[in-house]
Amino acid sequence: MTERVRIGTQLLGQADEQPVTPVPQQGADGTLLAVVPIPGTGTSLAIVGYPVAGPGVAPDEAAASAAEGVRTGLLLDHEQRRVWADGREIVLTFQEFELLAFLSAHPTTVFSRADLVQRVWQRRFTADSRTVDVHVSRLRHKLGPAYGRCLVTEYRVGYMFRPPAG
Repeated sequence: MTERVRIGTQLLGQADEQPVTPVPQQGADGTLLAVVPIPGTGTSLAIVGYPVAGPGVAPDEAAASAAEGVRTGLLLDHEQRRVWADGREIVLTFQEFELLAFLSAHPTTVFSRADLVQRVWQRRFTADSRTVDVHVSRLRHKLGPAYGRCLVTEYRVGYMFRPPAG
């Protein structure tokens, strides 16, 4: 099943020749996927995803799945500090959640270990620290093969979050 996310009026992960599903009605339940800072403006962009029907899925089936709480993809709930992967809740420690939330809020941006320790742990970097490596390894294991590979190691540089290809 291909994951689809509506951002503004553009539907990502859907071929151009397929019809675009209408925008959900105002008040429809959405999931906050990310808050992305807009460089140089002092503002941020909130990205909200809504369940939509894909090819071969009737709109009623998609609505029923959403109503039952069955969602596909990797979802982070920042208020409740909870994570789901394809509808299955993943139990994370405080720092694992902080690391995943930080990296997923800055997709495709590589951060060195020192940057991550300073920005996520809010501590000064020590040269022999392997804390980041251990947390990334545990996160990969907990997220499983499908989403664990979203945490990408850039050899001799650091780590980044690469969203799954739709």
